[in-house]
Amino acid sequence: MLRSSLLKNVRSAGRRMYHPSVLPSLVSRSSPEFQDKARSMDALVEDLESKLAAARQGGGPKAATRMRSKGKLLPRERYGVKADV
Repeated sequence: MLRSSLLKNVRSAGRRMYHPSVLPSLVSRSSPEFQDKARSMDALVEDLESKLAAARQGGGPKAATRMRSKGKLLPRERYGVKADV
C-alpha cells in the first residue's frame, strides 16, 4: 500500500518511471566518438584474447618439449591428474 502511494506521488510529479532493472541511457551509439571508442575497445579485446590463448598454451611447443624431456607433466596435465583423484 505504501509502495502504490509512493508511485502515485512520483508519477504526479511529472517524472518518467522506469523499471528498476533498466537504466535510461543518453549514449548515442551512432556518434563518431562512440564508434571510435567501440573500435578501440574491440582491438583491446582481440589483443586480450590472443594473449589468453598464448597463456593457455603454457609457453608454446618449445616449452612443452623441454618440460616433457625432463620427465615432467605440463601444468594442465598435472591438474587433470589431480582432478581425477
